[in-house]
Parts: sequence; C-alpha cells; structure tokens
Amino acid sequence: MVYQHSIWQNQKPVKKAKNYCSENLSYNEYLKKRQRRYAIRKRQAKKTRFFIIFCLVFGILLPVIFMNNLNNLFLKKFRNRNIKLPDDIAYLNPAETMIADNIFLGTRYFDYVNTKNPVMAAPPLAGEMPNLTRSLKNLMASYPRLKPGIFIWDYSTGGYVAVNADKIYPAASIIKIPVLYQLYKRAEKGVIDLNGSMSTSKSFLTSGSGFLQYFPLGTTLTYRRLAELMIQESDNTASNMLLATVGGMSELNRAIKHWGFGVTHYYNWLPDLKGTNTTTPMEIGKMLYNIDNPDFLSIESRADIVEILGHTKNRYLLQQPLPGNVQFLHKTGDIGPMLGDAGVAILPDGRKYIIVVMVKRPWNDYAAKQFIIEASETAYKAISKKRY
Repeated sequence: MVYQHSIWQNQKPVKKAKNYCSENLSYNEYLKKRQRRYAIRKRQAKKTRFFIIFCLVFGILLPVIFMNNLNNLFLKKFRNRNIKLPDDIAYLNPAETMIADNIFLGTRYFDYVNTKNPVMAAPPLAGEMPNLTRSLKNLMASYPRLKPGIFIWDYSTGGYVAVNADKIYPAASIIKIPVLYQLYKRAEKGVIDLNGSMSTSKSFLTSGSGFLQYFPLGTTLTYRRLAELMIQESDNTASNMLLATVGGMSELNRAIKHWGFGVTHYYNWLPDLKGTNTTTPMEIGKMLYNIDNPDFLSIESRADIVEILGHTKNRYLLQQPLPGNVQFLHKTGDIGPMLGDAGVAILPDGRKYIIVVMVKRPWNDYAAKQFIIEASETAYKAISKKRY
C-alpha cells in the first residue's frame, strides 16, 4: 500500500502538470477553469432533467386534456353552429347581478295565470274616428323615416284611432307602468308597506336616466318615494329596485300575462338600451284605461297612481302642445331606436282620452320628437272640438 501510494503521489502531479502545462496555465488557474466547467456541466444536466420531466408530464396530460375537451372544442361547435344567441343576453347585463341578492328569497306569489279571464278590462271600441285617423296618417306620410304606432281612445264616445297599434315596439321606460301597478297590487295584498324603506346597493345601481345612481350606497328611501322617482324622473336605479321588490322579471311577466297581455314583456333590467323589452301601443293604452278600474285597483291605489303619473317631469312630448288647463297623466320612453309617450289627457270640461304614440326611428332621430308633438296637437284639436 505504501508502495502504491507513493507511486500515485509521484504520478498524479505529473498528470496534473501535463494537463495544465499543456494549456500554459498555472496550477491554480487550471483548478479554477476545471471548477467552471464542472458548474456548467451541472447546470446543463439540471436543465436536461427538467426538460425530460416536462416532456413526460406533458406527454401524459396532453391526451387526457384533449380527450376531455374534444367534445367542447370540436363536436359541439359543429352540432350547434346554426344556433344564434341574442347579442345582449340579460344575464350579461351588470344589473342582472341583482339575482344574487336575497331580496327574491321568500317572495310570495299570488294568483294563477288565467288568460281566458284577464284581470284588466279592455276599453270598449265603439268605432274608428275617421277624420282624426286620416289626419294622423297624412302626418305619418310626411315623416317617411319614422315608423309610428298610435292608439287613441275617447272615454265619452268610445271612438278610437289604431294605426300600427298592434305592432311590437321597444318599450323603453314605458315598461315602468306595469312595475308601478304591480307594486300597488302587492301593497293591497299586504306584502309591501309603501311607507317601508329600501336601501340602495351596488347591485341596483345602473346608468341612464335618474340621479339615484349618484347617491351614496346605503341611501334609504320609501317604496312610495322610489315609485315617484321611477315614473316622474324615469330613474332606472329606482326601477330596478322596485322590480326586484315585486319578484323580478319572471314574477312581473307572470302578472302581466295574468292581466291579459300577450306582447308586453320584460326581457332585461334597465337600462334596456337596445330595446329588448317589448309592448304595443294598444296594450299600453289598455293599461292606462285600467287606472279607473275598481276591480283591478282600490280607490286609494288609483289615487296614488294618478298623483304619481300626473307629475312626470318630461313634458316635452305629448304634453308640450296641450293647454295648461289640460291635466296629463303619462310616462315617456326614450332610447336610441324608439321614442314614445303614453298617457291620459283630462280636459277642463271633464272629458278625457287615452293617447299612446310610439315611434321607431333611426338612432336618436330628432324628427320622432317633432312627430309626437304634432300628433298630440292634432289629436287634441280633433277631440276637444269633437271633429272626429
């Protein structure tokens, strides 16, 4: 052993010397270079191991992921390629987050939908008013870009005008009328205390008309005050709060059908800027007719509704050409593709008539406003002077 060790000791320096001497390096320089090479090889080996492990894992998982998603990625695409979804689905609307609120939980529903015996009465149509109908059709001809729908009904004679009255129109904020009715229907059943209060929350805040969206979160208002804001200021946030209070869209649509309407329908929380919520001038006219229906609402509820509708702030459509001594109960609607107004005009001599004008238009076309004003003036002159 000693002999061998002495030989190793004698030979090793020679070998080392040969290596570093051949590279013209000192012994210390040689050691440093060898250490660097070792570190490089170590890093390369580490990268190689990682790459091998990654390839193994990827090779195992890729077939599993592919097989699990083959149906979603390819097969369903071909099977469902002819299905077209709406471009503004209600649940994509930020206001739809209200569904998450527990305000709907425990909501009680009343009555069954009986379309054969509707709750609301229809105005008795005695006969068309030919002169007024002709005048309004001539007016329509002078606005070729517009597509108006008109329903007018005179309480004293039963005479009516129905031009495109059964056509479907975007409801815009006119859809708030049934929300108002249902609020009072539920109050009569003792489910809602109109003097009770409700607080704003982030889920109810929405854009568009109304100033409640700018109030601090947690602002508390009574249901009656929310009803006033919804109609008089056309406040969308107040509307969504009350819509949630009466059970949401599904419950309100059930009630509307029970009242006897087949077209008026809530599809979207407000603001419904694309006009997915629908109605017709005839159906809105029928709703207004039932303000006087004692079988639908109590006298107290009807008095409140008259008071609320009688103080709508927007007076620049149907109400603009009416004399100051004509009382007008109404609700307006204004979105890009539709402008409308629906109300009851009460003349100084006690006579009254329903008038609903809804106009499909090129986006925000100002001519729709002028048409509604002229149509209202034409109707007032004919009915007030009994030139039907």
